[in-house]
Amino acid sequence: MTVYWVVWDAGAHWIVDRLEREGALPALSRMRERGVFAAARPAHPNCQTPPSLATLFTGTWPSEHKVTGYTVPGAGEGIASHVSGFSPGFPAVALVWEALSEHDLTSALVHAPWVFGHDGQVGPHIKGAVEAYSRRSTRHAVRVLDPGSGIQEWQIGAFRVEAVVESSSGSAAEAEPSGLVRVRVRPGGTRAGAGLADRHTDGLLLGAGAGWQPLWLDRDHGTWVACVPVDGRLLLVHTGVWQTRTGGRNPKTLHRLALCPPFAGEGVGPLYREGVFGPRLAEGGDGSAEEVFLSSVECVARSFGAAADAVLETHDADLVVVYLPMTDDVGHELLGWCDERSAAYRPDIAESVWSYVRRCYQWSDAVLGRVLDRADEDDSVVLGADHGMVGSTHLVHLNDQLVRSGLACTHADGSLDTDRSEVFYHPANNGSLWVGPGPAADPERARAAMERACAGLGSLTDPDTGRPVVAGFLHRDGERAADPAADPAVVYVALADDYQPTAQLLGEGPVVRRVPKTGAHVVYTGDSRLHAVHAAVGPGIAAGVDAGVIDNTHPAALVLGQLGLGRAAPGPYSTSTSEPTDER
Repeated sequence: MTVYWVVWDAGAHWIVDRLEREGALPALSRMRERGVFAAARPAHPNCQTPPSLATLFTGTWPSEHKVTGYTVPGAGEGIASHVSGFSPGFPAVALVWEALSEHDLTSALVHAPWVFGHDGQVGPHIKGAVEAYSRRSTRHAVRVLDPGSGIQEWQIGAFRVEAVVESSSGSAAEAEPSGLVRVRVRPGGTRAGAGLADRHTDGLLLGAGAGWQPLWLDRDHGTWVACVPVDGRLLLVHTGVWQTRTGGRNPKTLHRLALCPPFAGEGVGPLYREGVFGPRLAEGGDGSAEEVFLSSVECVARSFGAAADAVLETHDADLVVVYLPMTDDVGHELLGWCDERSAAYRPDIAESVWSYVRRCYQWSDAVLGRVLDRADEDDSVVLGADHGMVGSTHLVHLNDQLVRSGLACTHADGSLDTDRSEVFYHPANNGSLWVGPGPAADPERARAAMERACAGLGSLTDPDTGRPVVAGFLHRDGERAADPAADPAVVYVALADDYQPTAQLLGEGPVVRRVPKTGAHVVYTGDSRLHAVHAAVGPGIAAGVDAGVIDNTHPAALVLGQLGLGRAAPGPYSTSTSEPTDER
């Protein structure tokens, strides 16, 4: 028996529910009909990806697993230190696949975090694993091509690439350009072109606007490239460079993973936001910029889908985990415009934007469908997500307000000086206010400083509407704080809908500023839009049950229970369930 666990990053329940009811997600519909469907409360007080995945994969809250943000405050040296929540050594409690190893059960994992150790190796209980996020060397980039310049060099990280805009006669541009660009890795040099004997060496022929193609830079590194026409110019774009690593005991799985296309971990959202591909729909664009952005996310879908297929076709593991990030990428860029509860909502473009969101979720649903097809009758399939997503309109520069209140201090260069600050918003940007080292040694001084900080932040309003931007404050366990200064060492700021925190210090200008990203998730405020999707089918799981709202700690217990370990999972998973719960 195998349990297949598919995770959609930022697979928001409200989005999935709407899309499934529209008939857009056939694989999810199969699960909803045959099993349990629910919304899941994410990690709190912070629901960024690392703490939320740690909650999902350990079945514990951040107070136990200790992953408290995208970077974890105080985990290094000094009060202002912070290290990646994905670092080896996190989480502080066992992951599900580590618990399985104690019972001689094995796992195969597609781009799940915390699988490879400090030494870059996986444990003996791992039959196959692939991961690349921790080994990015180069972010995405764009280059404007000159049709009349012959060979044009492009540096992609450590690799040199040559591009030629061909003429209608098929050679270097000397007349009218044909719209075709030939791209190849430049031979020679210290790294570029080395080890390409088993990859393409003649380069790629890209048609302007014809989509993305994988380009191998050497035997271990590659990217996806496209030629994009914008306002009469030809733009050469790549998605970034990562080095994929694999490990495990199943040679068939490792061989298939080695044949996968280059890894793409995210689309070119920042370039899209900057207007590189023309104006966005919300700025009067015609949708062509969205098409370029979405097509770059499709590279991610192709990359992750290939890795998932490699594991599905070859594995002999008890647990298979497939992580898919595309829904998070698209949600951050587009979601606010079709979130009716957000001030970012744009009814004039909402239907068009929703069509892009739908396409992205359908790529994830297609992988889910292949998992369902692979599963036997005695297997279980669990779909989950780490968190949801809400519309966003503004960033609140909390440290600027604390500096102006005389609580936070800066160095001569304008950067945050945490050693001299009474209270500061932590550079980890995980929602937390910290008392500085000076007042921390004196309980009364610490309490007074935090009271002033909360009062100053609570007075913040949107300069355009006069609306308060702080909804309240939370304790470390995520509960609302009637008296934030009662435990003043660390307090979390819960902002009002559409407002997100940032640790960036600007020095001058308004503290509250509009942000081009339309979707976000930082502090869990209890908003149902931040609930993750959850669905499960398999032996002993009741069919057609809408379970309302559960905690996102439940899926880990369900996975263990389906593998015969531990007690039955909480929630309505047993076929003895007579009445579904509905807490919505």
